[in-house]
Parts: sequence; structure tokens; C-alpha cells
Amino acid sequence: MTLRIMLNARIELSSAAEVVEQEIRESIDALEKSLEEAVERFGREEVAQILSHRIGDRVVEVSITSGRGVRAHEALLRFKNILAQKIGSKRIGVRRIFIESLEIKFKEGHVGEEKARELLKGLAEVREESGDLIVVFRNLTDRDLRERVIDRAIRFLRTEETRPEGKKLAPFGTVLREGPAKRFKMDVDVAVEAEKRGWVKRYPGKGQWIYTPPMASLIRAMAQLIIERVARPLGFHEWIFPRLVPMEVFKRLTTYIEHLPDGVFYVCVPPRDPSAFEEFKREYMLRREIRTDLLKQILGEPEYIMEAIQCTAFYQYFSGEFVRLEDLPIKAYELLGGWTWRNEAGGVEGLVRTNEFWRLEMVFIGSPDDVTEIRNKVMDLTIELADKCLDLEWRVVAGAPFYLSPHEASKRLIDVSDVKRIPTLDLEIYLPYRGPRESAEWLEVTAASVHRDFYVKNFKIKEAKERELWTGCVGHGLSRWAAGFLARHGFEFDDWPEAVKEIIGTLPNPPKLLD
Repeated sequence: MTLRIMLNARIELSSAAEVVEQEIRESIDALEKSLEEAVERFGREEVAQILSHRIGDRVVEVSITSGRGVRAHEALLRFKNILAQKIGSKRIGVRRIFIESLEIKFKEGHVGEEKARELLKGLAEVREESGDLIVVFRNLTDRDLRERVIDRAIRFLRTEETRPEGKKLAPFGTVLREGPAKRFKMDVDVAVEAEKRGWVKRYPGKGQWIYTPPMASLIRAMAQLIIERVARPLGFHEWIFPRLVPMEVFKRLTTYIEHLPDGVFYVCVPPRDPSAFEEFKREYMLRREIRTDLLKQILGEPEYIMEAIQCTAFYQYFSGEFVRLEDLPIKAYELLGGWTWRNEAGGVEGLVRTNEFWRLEMVFIGSPDDVTEIRNKVMDLTIELADKCLDLEWRVVAGAPFYLSPHEASKRLIDVSDVKRIPTLDLEIYLPYRGPRESAEWLEVTAASVHRDFYVKNFKIKEAKERELWTGCVGHGLSRWAAGFLARHGFEFDDWPEAVKEIIGTLPNPPKLLD
């Protein structure tokens, strides 16, 4: 396979680039020197080289080309690291890489334009010229490069004869397994019917509900079934986690900050000084108005976030500590800490997309093999619960990590040839009111993720003999489980599966309100 890559990128600095112009040139020379061995092995045309560079205000713009030796995007990351070391002594940092365009040209051994368009729909521009396949990615970041998005795409676009054996790249959302179709009692939004029956009532806040006894009983039953049929059989023990996350802990959730800072709620701590609130209190007593403009003057900077992923405290517990693989894995499940909060993307929707929700979290730490095996066993038992016990219509898809926005996830491909290679497995339930099965958005009720060493590194968790540690987590959205259950079985208690009725016993009635 003949391959050519051409990229145009800029490296953004924390201060004026002209101050370190000499160091930039030295970094280019150092990069070329580091590539000499690869040139001897692959030949000059196959190894990356910087064609041009330009120094701007706070940026260094570069154009790099390569063949299939040391590829252009690999060289860009090398250049960034060399540059960071060179200019660090000047107290200037490298902020980020931004790739405006990255063009890949396949001379032979490619899947063809039609197949490439199908595989990379929404990810890249595709065209064919004189038998050459040309693929152009735009607006990539250094994270895309570190996660090998381009290399996966190249493998994906090779013909079977030239593609590495066993690899199968696909977008997030690819269906991996699915159960049989079911008949549904509800074809409208469950929240609408639940509100009519008094099982829930909207709270004035966005994406918040009051759950009355029948709905609370159902959600409690969902939690109990997951604990009894999934968590405990696999050796999980109950923990209780805090829900206010200090900024010093939040800063370790780096990908969340980079991709979804708009997805969390921030908390300001009031001063312990009653006199600071005198005007605020007086305005309320006189006018019965809450003057939020006065509160802004009183409150300090945000010091916490409200917990958005629920498992943060587990990693913090081990932060800076030593563990032994012989004492692992450690498996926790957590429910009693209370609500989880997210400023949901795309707005709220009934009971299934809310800003405040109840979730059962499972989180674990161990060797890479242990963590992957635990995640997969949790998903297998969860599928069994959905299929055999609750009689729901389900499917499993290759899910995106929690910290990726839909836009970011849409740019990436993952290897789905083996479940062990998939970072997140999403269990989804069909909701009829969203449309036909084939085209509707299904409801994600459980997400099971392997984080590799991401949290281990960010929280500085150490193994006594420096052996590799991974973490994983599984989040079960209990109100989503309840909504999917009601869509399938309806609101009549006698029609529900026996396992749920046994836990609840007698379904309580909602409060009676007069018209």
C-alpha cells in the first residue's frame, strides 16, 4: 500500500512566540535528528518532514508530510514535546495542538470511495481521483492524535488483504448485541402518563421531579434487583460517596473539563458572616423578592462542583496511596450518597434526561485483565436482568466515554472486533414514542466502561511493584430503568413481572389531590 499524508497545524503557546524563535528552530533541528534512524530504515520519502513553518503571535504553524514510516501526525506530537522542553526554561508553555487539515492519500490497497464514505460518514471528507482514495480530516486536536484516531482510520480503509488481521473499526453507536422485539403497553412519553396518575410531579427547577410512593417503590425495586442479581453475585460491597466535589479533585477529571465544562453545576460557598446578607434579607422582608444580583456580590468564587459522574470519590480514596495487585480487585457499589447532577446536553426530556437523577454506580480497580473481565461480567448479568427477569427489549452498543460530547464522539472510530477492546458498552432499551426501532434513539440505561489507566495516573494511584493498574465503572440510571420498564409493561401492577411484584409487595397509592 502506497500512502501519503499531509497536514497543516498550529501549536498554540502561552506567550509570544517571537521570544523563543531560536528555540523553535532548534526544536525543528532536533526533530529532524530524531528521525534520522527511521530515514535509514524506511527511506526519506516515507518518513515525516516539516515542509514549512511560520511563527505568529502566540502560535507556530507547521506543514508536515510523510509516507507510512514515521507518519506526519506522529512527528507533530514529537515536535510538540521537543518544543515544550526547549521553551519551558523561558516559562512559556505549549497549550495545545490544532490541526486545520490532515489529508491521507491511498495510491492502492484501499476500500474505494463508496465504502470509505459509508465508513467515515460525518468524520471526514472522501473523494477518489484517478484511482487514488483521498480522505481529509479537519479540526483535529492533540487528543485525537494521542487516541490514534487517524491510525485507526488508515487501518479501517485498507482492503482486507492489507488490513491487520482481526481489526474491525466502527463508529460509536454500533450495535453489538440485541434481544428480540417486544410488545409495548405505552406508546407515549412515560412521564406524561406518570404525571397524570400522580406518580411524579414536576419541581420548579429544570429537569427535576418529585417521585411519589408508587414511582419511588418501582425505582427502589430496580435498585434492589441490580444489587441482588448483579453487584453482590460479583463480589461488590456497598460504599457511600460525597456529592460535593472540591475543585482540587475536579481538576483531576481533565477530560471532563476539556470537553464538558458546561455539563456540571458549580457551587459557591457563602461567607460565615450574617452581616454580609443584611441588604439581601431586608429586600426580601420588604418586597418579598430574592435579589440574586445581591447574592452575586456576597458569594465568592465556585469552590465545588455537584457530583456528575458519581465515582470520583472512589479514585480520590486511593489517590497518592499504594496498593498491591495481590489485594485487588476492589469492587464497590454506591447508591446512598444521593442524587447525581448534570447540565444535560440537548435539554431535558421527561424522566429519561434530567438534570437531577438517581443512579446506582459500580466502580472497581485491579489489573487490566481483572477490570476488563469485571466490566464484561457486569454487562452480561445486566443483560440477563433486562432480558429474563424484566422482559425488556434491549440492545448493546459501542458507547462513547461519558466525557465526550456527541460532536467529539462522532469524529472517532473504535475497534469492535473484540468486546475487550471496546472502552464503553451501553445497554439500551427501546422506547416506542421515539419512533421506529430502526431509526429511533434508544434509551441508554446502563453504561459500562473500562478507563484503562486514566484515573490511575490522574489521581496518582500506585502499585507497590509498579505493576499496571486499571479502573472501570458501571452506571445504572434508575429512573431510566423505571421509564423503560413502564413503557414495556404499563402502569397496572398486576401486569408486571413477578420479580418486581415480589420486592414491592403492595404498590402504594399516590397522594390524593382535590381538583
